Amino acid sequence: MSFRLLAVAIVACATSQASAQMPAGKALRDGVISVRSNDAAMAAAMARADRELDAFLGIAAAPPAGAQHFSVKVRLPVGKESNEYIWIHPFTHDSGKFVGKVANTPRNFTYLALGDRLAFERKDVVDWSYRKGDRTIGNYTACALVHREPPQQRDAFMKQYGLDCPD
Repeated sequence: MSFRLLAVAIVACATSQASAQMPAGKALRDGVISVRSNDAAMAAAMARADRELDAFLGIAAAPPAGAQHFSVKVRLPVGKESNEYIWIHPFTHDSGKFVGKVANTPRNFTYLALGDRLAFERKDVVDWSYRKGDRTIGNYTACALVHREPPQQRDAFMKQYGLDCPD
């Protein structure tokens, strides 16, 4: 069985004790969460993010009032069997080429650190997010993780971080 390493950052400043115990709460502390490569919920989250990526890029190119903190999550292969996922913020996009700053601490790459510039392609983008007011738009991979939590914890976490997750 292969695993994928997944760092799921959510735009936030602090965590509560309850949310810190959840996978998404662990990710807020720049933690790494292992997810099986055949995880159906994570695959669905990434597929949705891919379907909506062009619309997101359009919004990022001409942000509406109150929209900010546009970020993308990219896949970086770690050997043949696994990947690490890194959030990039801010980023620029031109003709399918992207460049941005690493927004969480890579665990498997000695040549890459928090704040480093990274070039990548559209095919590497697996998720995206931005803030509009007090809401987080996108970040479907966090939604896939938070839906695994008991309803009370899930709802509290989503409310605290303004995360809108489809059921």
